[in-house]
Amino acid sequence: MANTQSAAFGVHSEVGQLHKVMVCAPGHAHERLTPTNIHGLLYDDVMWVEVGKRDHFDFMQKMRSRGVEVVEMHSLLAETVAIPEAKKWILDNQVVPNQVGLGLIDEIRSYLEGLPNRRLAETLIGGLSTYDFPETHGEKYSSSFAKRPGSPSTCCRRCRTRSIRVTRPVGSMAASP
Repeated sequence: MANTQSAAFGVHSEVGQLHKVMVCAPGHAHERLTPTNIHGLLYDDVMWVEVGKRDHFDFMQKMRSRGVEVVEMHSLLAETVAIPEAKKWILDNQVVPNQVGLGLIDEIRSYLEGLPNRRLAETLIGGLSTYDFPETHGEKYSSSFAKRPGSPSTCCRRCRTRSIRVTRPVGSMAASP
């Protein structure tokens, strides 16, 4: 019986009726695209995020008008992190030394745990840069997590593959990617 039930889930036709889809609206990750990092992220050009948000909303409305159930990833993740056990599991698996640096785990974990669920979801999907992290939150690590002059959209190489993205100055406590 388990085989019959699991066989019912999935995409079984490229031309059949779409019933339900999960989408992810443009957000922080797209705001951090630069001419130097777009190619490694499989983009052709830096996108206009506000135009992308408008087009994405329009696309969702068109799918809904055709009877498609649209599930938005930010909302789904916000609902998930509202469950304490789920939030703990996600943070336990994302705020790790090879992701944020050994010396920053406690500060970043504390900061993320204090965010409202929607904001936490946006941060988990779009990343956390030094420009997002409040200076008053981690005075102990101000020298390794200091804000630098330059573009707030400059990210570390980890942006290509990780959900939690932390932009660090050169010489921080974190290991190189």
